[in-house]
Amino acid sequence: MTFSTDLQRALRQYTIDHGLDAATQYLRGALIVYPLGPYTSQTIPPMGLGRIIYVQRQKRGFSTRPRAQFIMPDRWRGNDDQDIRDALVYVQHDYDFWSRQQIAADLAHWRQKYDLAVPFRTWPRGLVRRVNRHRARRQLRFLPKRD
Repeated sequence: MTFSTDLQRALRQYTIDHGLDAATQYLRGALIVYPLGPYTSQTIPPMGLGRIIYVQRQKRGFSTRPRAQFIMPDRWRGNDDQDIRDALVYVQHDYDFWSRQQIAADLAHWRQKYDLAVPFRTWPRGLVRRVNRHRARRQLRFLPKRD
């Protein structure tokens, strides 16, 4: 996955200021908003929240780009309930109802995986995933046909 242009610029500046190793370690463990389906000219795909495992530099990468909205590890793993809810609202604010539910369910999943309390209510992750998987498949009809 290729980072958004804004995030690439910020990481480039961070590399200049702090070095390449620090820049690649900076986002490790952060949760970032990413598309669950293809972008088309008519629609925006459903969005989810995934964990960054590692960062590497490439001249050419995948064409799928995550959004520039992310939650740093110290924030999503924190104990301040209000801070976690504020971070959730921040990453949800641009999206439709089902994408917001997916992002909330994904954040709850990551917190539960690390045995952390979930300070907000969410729909069951399996249900939300099925709905968004259906939405992503429906978007495929807007893609140009390959010969």
